[in-house]
Amino acid sequence: MMSTAVLIIPIAYLLGSIPSAYIVGRLLKGIDMREVGDGHMGTSYSFRRLGFAGGITVALMDVSKGVTAVLLAQRLTAEVAIVLLAALAVVVGHNWSVFLRFKGGKGAATTYGVLATLIFWQLLIGLSAAGIVYFFTHKSGLATGIMFGILPLVLWIYGASTLVVVFPVFLSLPMVLKHRLMIRTTRTNDETS
Repeated sequence: MMSTAVLIIPIAYLLGSIPSAYIVGRLLKGIDMREVGDGHMGTSYSFRRLGFAGGITVALMDVSKGVTAVLLAQRLTAEVAIVLLAALAVVVGHNWSVFLRFKGGKGAATTYGVLATLIFWQLLIGLSAAGIVYFFTHKSGLATGIMFGILPLVLWIYGASTLVVVFPVFLSLPMVLKHRLMIRTTRTNDETS
C-alpha cells in the first residue's frame, strides 16, 4: 500500500501542477498570466483575460486534471484512502504548482473534476442545492459553501464509508485556504500602493 501511495500521490500532484492558464495564455494570446492583472491563474481569471475560447480551454484542462488523477489512482489501486489522497494532491498541485514557483489558481475546476469522477450523482444533488442558493442570493461563495456542506450529508444518506463522507470537506480546504491567501495578498498590495 505504501509503495503504491508513494507512486500515485506525486504523480497526481505533478498532474495538478500542469499550469493550464499559463500554457493557454502563452499559446492563445502570447501573454504570461502571472503578469496580467493580479497574477492569479485559474478558470475564472482565464475567462476575463483570455476570452471565452481561452476560458473554456482552461476549464476543460483543469477539470480533466482532476478526472485523470482519480481515474489513474483507481486503476492503480483499490485502496480508497490512496485514491482520495491522490484526488487531494491533484488540487494541491493546481493551487501550488511546482512549475510556477508554487503559485496557481483556487482549484475549483480541478475540484469539480475530482468530485464528478468520485461521486457524480451526489455532486449533482449538491450542485442543485448550490444553484438554488445562488439563484436567490447571487453569492457564489455562499452557494459553494452550501454545496460542500450538503455533500457529506448526501453521501451519508447514500451509505458511503466515513472516509468518503468527510472527504468533500477536506477537498474544499485547499480552495478555502487559497481564497484566504489571495484576499490577504490583495489587501497587502492595496495597503502598500
